[in-house]
Amino acid sequence: MDLDAVAAEVAAAVGLAEGPAGVTDVLRVIARHEPVAAREVARRAELPVPIVAAVCNELRRRGVVDTARPVQLTGAGRAGVAAMGGPRGAGAGRAVISARCPCCGGRGVAVPEAVARLAPGLELAAAGVPAARLELDQTHCTVDTKLRRVLSMHEAGALAGQRVLLLGDDDLVSVAIAALAAHAGPAAGSRGLTVLDCDRGLLSYLGGQLDGLGMAAGVVEHDLREPLPGQLAGAFDVVCTDPPYTVAGAELFLSRSVEALRPGGGGHVFFSFGARRPAETVAVQRLLADMGLAVRSLVPGFNDYTGAGVLGGSSHLYHLRSTAGSSPAVTGSYAGPLYSASARAAVTRPYRCVACGAVHRVGPGARWQRIAELKAAGCPDCGGTTLRPRPLGTRARAGRP
Repeated sequence: MDLDAVAAEVAAAVGLAEGPAGVTDVLRVIARHEPVAAREVARRAELPVPIVAAVCNELRRRGVVDTARPVQLTGAGRAGVAAMGGPRGAGAGRAVISARCPCCGGRGVAVPEAVARLAPGLELAAAGVPAARLELDQTHCTVDTKLRRVLSMHEAGALAGQRVLLLGDDDLVSVAIAALAAHAGPAAGSRGLTVLDCDRGLLSYLGGQLDGLGMAAGVVEHDLREPLPGQLAGAFDVVCTDPPYTVAGAELFLSRSVEALRPGGGGHVFFSFGARRPAETVAVQRLLADMGLAVRSLVPGFNDYTGAGVLGGSSHLYHLRSTAGSSPAVTGSYAGPLYSASARAAVTRPYRCVACGAVHRVGPGARWQRIAELKAAGCPDCGGTTLRPRPLGTRARAGRP
């Protein structure tokens, strides 16, 4: 089995922006961890879950991936991976070699036993938090993630004596900061803590939790589509944010982060953002450079979430430092699409019929506004109902390939 040729075929069939290398990444993860859930493959390969599902389906059609669930290779697939010099996991009867730290799992932070004792209280707080508002891209992170984020801030010297701003906090990181300060004292306490969010119900809940932990924190209701309130601009040493899952969301929230930091450089930004397609990843990296934000560290898969299924339930943690030349990309009001649902609604995307190869557009101004409508009607060329997303910019065409 020539897996190089298979990878090229599958990448073309799925319209994979990462090309054959993306298919090879999926095979590498399966080979190392099989049997493995598609969600876990997506997390480790840094691809959206629907894309991984489409790749695996194409690999099944070619006899590389077994029809059984969870995902696992066929015998021919394992032999093909071995011929490529790739990893062979337990399914191939070989030992798995991993260089990941057994203590921190490659995240760079291990939660010490004394801090782990804070978890039950944070679990209780998380159980009472208002339900995640999906229209705001809210997805609650796990308690372990809350503790790891706060410990990362502590290790970087971004808590003790620092003025800290949380831009959005449905993850209750402010509560974790307060819990750590109550446990460790001034060595882990900030000089001042402020939470800014547009969700009034969440702010009310946070206020009660922080009061209960003895943390004198400010909670401010504000929509970041508008510039920061004057008293918050240039007032902070540290900003922590987990923005909407869009490039526009990253640009706006990072801009407000820079606006909030004291001038002169040296400020900290802890920025959580999931794996994106290559063009979007480059766009985010360009934003960082254009705003004068230096990447101090980047830990892939640092954050785990109880939802965020499309992202594989994880995101990366960037530790950024501001410079003397840092300036926001967005300075005034913002009126464009921001959240993932509104961004999807504003895009017309091509879909390819698996049965006949015809490509049809779905979205604003197209014959079908949503993919569900096209699937319900069936491909107008052949009646097929299995359609795969194609890269943006693919032209619609009729007939067979």
